[in-house]
Amino acid sequence: MLAFTNRAFDNRFDNQKRFTRAYSPLSDTLNICDVALSSDRNPKWSLSNAVENASDQQILTRLRDVFGSDKPVLLYVHGNNNTPKDCFERSMLLEEQYNISVIPFSWTSEGYGPDGSDLSGIVVDRTNDVPDESLADVNSSNIGEGWIQRKIRRYSQAKVNAQHSHIALARFLRLAASSRLATMKQPFSAAFHSLGCHFLHYAIEQPGTSAALAAAHNISLIAGCTGAEKHTAWVGKIVPERRVYIMYTNADSVLMAARLVDGDVKLGTNPGANCLSAPHYRYIDFEGASKMKLGAHRYFVADPGKKLSKRALRLFSRIFRSVDDLSRDEQPRRVYPLSCSPDGATCYMGTRSPIQGGG
Repeated sequence: MLAFTNRAFDNRFDNQKRFTRAYSPLSDTLNICDVALSSDRNPKWSLSNAVENASDQQILTRLRDVFGSDKPVLLYVHGNNNTPKDCFERSMLLEEQYNISVIPFSWTSEGYGPDGSDLSGIVVDRTNDVPDESLADVNSSNIGEGWIQRKIRRYSQAKVNAQHSHIALARFLRLAASSRLATMKQPFSAAFHSLGCHFLHYAIEQPGTSAALAAAHNISLIAGCTGAEKHTAWVGKIVPERRVYIMYTNADSVLMAARLVDGDVKLGTNPGANCLSAPHYRYIDFEGASKMKLGAHRYFVADPGKKLSKRALRLFSRIFRSVDDLSRDEQPRRVYPLSCSPDGATCYMGTRSPIQGGG
């Protein structure tokens, strides 16, 4: 699996530790390597063919091998507090479950400073040092506690890191599109999860990003941790060959906590009444969907040993493999249990959210 990052490399390691927490803000630097999981009793990640500060030509050469393969390609950009290991594991699951080639972009989402150091003033209480796996534990009653404050500050720094990495992400998207157009063998789509949507929000303003995404077949904005109110202004700049899918559910506990922290409704909980209506956009409501995960934040991929519902698997298989969610003569209920709105702008995987968006 070919992986991209704007994280600084530590060349003493040939595993996930090569991907550090440091990065160069507002730089277009891209580092690349091949990532593989060993097949022994205790599998470990190994990195090979690493290129630091890769040139456009070096990147295009490596991308050509992926786009020249026998599988559709998915670009994957993760959300908040994903370590490199998390990113590799999620990407591998996507490859296995959807029979695709995934090209992940790993960025410094753990919420440390640009030099990789922890934020000043953060005190880690070892007796209550719970993992920073998500924001879902934040609520109005504990928001002042030390370990919650640590989560909030790292989340806030992760947002800054995304904003200051947008030039590198834009370059990654441009080069992926160039490789696709040069080979014209495998189609590609792109999936942005959670804070990855916030990341894209800034990258879309870079020259050439909209054109790059126009070469993609499908764009998925899944559980978007970005403000819903003005999303049409930037999402409307994305016009892929097929469609942009905006996926949401009010049951998303991570995004509800992010709303408490940021003070705004997130796109991934409800897009609101002001939605895009062009044929290139479709909102998918996952409220009450079958076999929804606890917390309802990572419903696009099954955990190891688990399975998505048949309908969710069918839906994501099509979108990630760069085909339409619905074939021309297919009844919407075959994919969407509650069908779609009359104009097709919103489709329903379960019950309808209390506040409707998208028609």
